[in-house]
Amino acid sequence: MKKEQARRWLTEYLQTQQKITLWSVICLAALGGVTWLVELALVMLIFRVGFFGSFVLSLLPAAGILAAVQYFTLRRVQRNLGDVRAVKSVSENSRSEYRTAQPLSAVWMYAFGSLETDQSWQERLLAILCLPQRMISAAWFTKLRLQELQTLKTEHCSAIIRHLLKEAERVEIDALAEKLNLPDPVSAIRDVSLIDGVVLLTRKTPGLSLATRLVDEINDWLKQDSPNGTE
Repeated sequence: MKKEQARRWLTEYLQTQQKITLWSVICLAALGGVTWLVELALVMLIFRVGFFGSFVLSLLPAAGILAAVQYFTLRRVQRNLGDVRAVKSVSENSRSEYRTAQPLSAVWMYAFGSLETDQSWQERLLAILCLPQRMISAAWFTKLRLQELQTLKTEHCSAIIRHLLKEAERVEIDALAEKLNLPDPVSAIRDVSLIDGVVLLTRKTPGLSLATRLVDEINDWLKQDSPNGTE
């Protein structure tokens, strides 16, 4: 893959990824809004039947409780979906730290809750009750991710992906930074991790690789773009 091809491929790929991310925002917001209203109606019904008997008096505490849950869920979303940190020890008193973004699939998994079967019934009930708030929080987080993709600097990202494709194996982050002369390796690695299909591997030292499906997509694109696209 030539440098110019890498830039064109990445531009096209990011356009597709941005569309998928936008639809994720819309779907999560819509699902979250509907389930939020359904839960509000159920909580209002409980207050109206069991305590107040008035629509207005039932609405206020019900909305207040759900709003409080939504607030604390939004406060914690970065803890659940924030960047993954990979640390490499340079010496006993020095270390380098890289950050990589979690994939969009992790956002959807967070929105719908854990699928672990060893949860107690209390944990499962709490997960179900917080489902609307998690969906709204996931939609907000995905909107921020979309903004990052729209302002992504593609020059270094295309160079990194081109090098990973050429090596066809895991490449240490420090080796990438040295080989490509990245002026700001931490920022460049964070940027390229936003691209779907770039995988962080932390076997001994942090490294990057391309997912098989992404390699296949690039090779298919190269075949259509030029017979000499892999040069």
